[in-house]
Amino acid sequence: MINDELLHKWVNGNLNPEELEVFKQRPEYDALTRLYQQTANFQAPDFDIEKVLQLVLAAKKNTTHSKKQDRRVFLSTWVRYGIAASILLVAVWFFFGQNIGQTVYEVAKGEQTEGQLPDGSTFVLNAESKLTFLPNSWDQNRSLTLEGEAFFDVTKGEKFIVKTSSGRIQVLGTTFNVRERNKELEVFCESGKVAVFAINGTILRSLEKGEAVRISNNQIIEEWKLEANQRNWIDGIFRFRKTTLQTVLAELERQFNIRIIPTGVDTQTILSCNFQNKDLATALKTVLDPLQIKYTIRNENTVYLSK
Repeated sequence: MINDELLHKWVNGNLNPEELEVFKQRPEYDALTRLYQQTANFQAPDFDIEKVLQLVLAAKKNTTHSKKQDRRVFLSTWVRYGIAASILLVAVWFFFGQNIGQTVYEVAKGEQTEGQLPDGSTFVLNAESKLTFLPNSWDQNRSLTLEGEAFFDVTKGEKFIVKTSSGRIQVLGTTFNVRERNKELEVFCESGKVAVFAINGTILRSLEKGEAVRISNNQIIEEWKLEANQRNWIDGIFRFRKTTLQTVLAELERQFNIRIIPTGVDTQTILSCNFQNKDLATALKTVLDPLQIKYTIRNENTVYLSK
């Protein structure tokens, strides 16, 4: 089960608002909520140390009959503890059993992968991304959780849901791209229709073919239209629109599995740019030359930037 620390904090009511929204995206959240409600009034029996000590001392002084009675008292106490332990074990099984058979696709830096979902829908997962779903319940609930970026080609059928920590996307049958990085969510619709929801469940926008949207903190911060037949990261071309240099550098690190160290460079500079992931030097030149930023590649996987 992922994010056990969040689970423990949720059980104890210690999640902050941001952590709670992330926790709600977990596939097992609804089941956990039901279990919590069902066991809310359960309390383990109190263990009175003083009372037990008195019973032990009394047992040494009393008759054989009294000792038998004391043993019955102890038996009753431990039976109650046994029941409590049994319920706890059932709860643990319920928590962790929900994820038995869970399918996880996880991609490292510098890699991409393709996959197929149980209904025949397909996806392409970008570098440093993670996709999780429960195949056993897929027929009843076409729902998955995404961390990072993926392109989906969804077969027609019941609603198809992509959950991220920044929002939720719902479709019936379409092709679309989802990118969620640093608490910003970008969605573009290649075909069909896509509904984009905020974390609180409010629908923010319904996208049609060629439309894209970027949201942050449950609000739309930009909308635009894509050019016809515009190529994207699946074809090795990464496009950025009015975003920070830091975001672009992070994608360069992700695609080429490198480390970039900016020295004296304003990484919050806003820019629009494209780069290809075929050659590192060419990609760096494409992004950095217009900003008059120099780069030096050392040890093949470390890039130093300077003005």
